[in-house]
Amino acid sequence: MPSDWKQGTIEDIATVSSGGTPNRANDSYWKDGLIPWVTTAEVKFGTITDTEQKITEEGLNNSSAKLFPKDTILMAMYGQGKTRGQVAKLGIEASTNQACAALQLHDGFEVDYYYQYLISQYENIRSLANSGGQKNLSGGIIKGINIPIPPLLEQQKIAEILFSWDKAISTTERLIDNSTQQKKALMQQLLTGKKRLLDESGERFEGEWEEFKLSNWLVEYKEKSTIKDQYDVYTSSRNGLVLQSVYFANSRIAERDNIGFHVIPPNHITYRSRSDDGFFTFNLFSGDKNGLISHYYPVFSTKGSNKFFIALFEQYRATFGRYSVGTSQRVLSLNALKDILFKIPSIQEQQKIATVLTNADQEIELLEQQLNDLQQEKKALMQQLLTGKRRVKVEVEQSECV
Repeated sequence: MPSDWKQGTIEDIATVSSGGTPNRANDSYWKDGLIPWVTTAEVKFGTITDTEQKITEEGLNNSSAKLFPKDTILMAMYGQGKTRGQVAKLGIEASTNQACAALQLHDGFEVDYYYQYLISQYENIRSLANSGGQKNLSGGIIKGINIPIPPLLEQQKIAEILFSWDKAISTTERLIDNSTQQKKALMQQLLTGKKRLLDESGERFEGEWEEFKLSNWLVEYKEKSTIKDQYDVYTSSRNGLVLQSVYFANSRIAERDNIGFHVIPPNHITYRSRSDDGFFTFNLFSGDKNGLISHYYPVFSTKGSNKFFIALFEQYRATFGRYSVGTSQRVLSLNALKDILFKIPSIQEQQKIATVLTNADQEIELLEQQLNDLQQEKKALMQQLLTGKRRVKVEVEQSECV
C-alpha cells in the first residue's frame, strides 16, 4: 500500500445499519405505498432507481424500516445463490428490508470509490460469512471489513476513471439488449411468413407456406456408441452443447459409462426429451467432429436448412409442452415431435431466413465478446487502482491517467 494511504475498516468510514419489513398483514402499511422498499434481490451491482415494492409512511413509522438517502451503499447480508455480498448504490431515497446492510459514508470519503472497492471484494466478503447451515453476513462482520483509505482527491479520481468504464459497459449492455429484441421481432416476422425476403433473382418470395407434419422434414440419426469415450461427450446448456467434462467439472457425472449414448455428427440437432417444466430446448451441434450425447437426447437432421429449423423450434418453444406426456416430468418423444404440424417454406426461403438470423446472432455474439473484454479490462484496472499498485495524478485529465 502506498505510504500516503491509510488502512482502516468500514466502521472507520461509514455508519452501518439495516432496514425492516412492515407487517404484511396490515394493508395500510403497503397499499398505495409510495416509499421505495429494497429487497436483496434488487441489490446486484448497479444503481437502484426504482423498486418492485413500495411501503406507506405509516408502514415506515411502524416498523424497523428506515429511509436512507441517495448515495447510500447497500450490501446483501444473506439471500439465495450469489446474492450474499452483492452491493448496489441508491440513486433515490429508499427504505430496505432487514437483509440489506446500509452503509452511509461519513464526510470526506468518496461513495463511488468505496462502492467500486466493495464490488472488487465480492468473493472475499462472501467468505467472511458466519459458518453454519446458512452462511450469512452481519452488521458486525461488515463493519470489520478491511479497506484502504487513499487521499480524498485520489479516491475521487479513481472513481471517475472506473465510472467511465461502467458507462462503456452499460452502453454495450443496452446494445446487446436492443439487438436481442430486434432479433426476436425479426424472428416473429420471418418465421410466420409475415415478412418475405428476396430470392436469388432479387424477387420477393411469394405463395403460401405449405403445412406439413415434421416427419416430412426430420431425419433421425440412430448411431450409438459401442465403446466408452468413443467420442467427446456433450451436455445441453443455455449456451448450447458444451463438453460434459467442462459442464460437470467438479462432479463424477462426467466419469460415468457412456456406452449406448447417441452419436451426434456436426450440424445435427438434438434436444432433451424430458422436461420438468414442459419447455424443450433444441440445440444445433456446431462441433467439427462427432460427439456423444445422452440417450435422453434424440438426434436428427432435416431435409432442409437445419439452422432454419433451430430458429423455428426456438420461436415456438413454448408450444411443445402440449405435445408432451407425463405429470411430474414431461416427455416429448421424437415420434411425437414428428407428428406436429408446421407451415414450412421452400428450402430456398429457409436458407435465406437462416442467413438473416445467423447474421443477427453474429452481431449479438460480437457485442457479447466486446462486453466480456470491457468487463475483464475493468476488473484488471480495479485490482491496480483500488489498491494503489497503480497511481493516478489528480491534477491531470483522466485520458492521461490510464
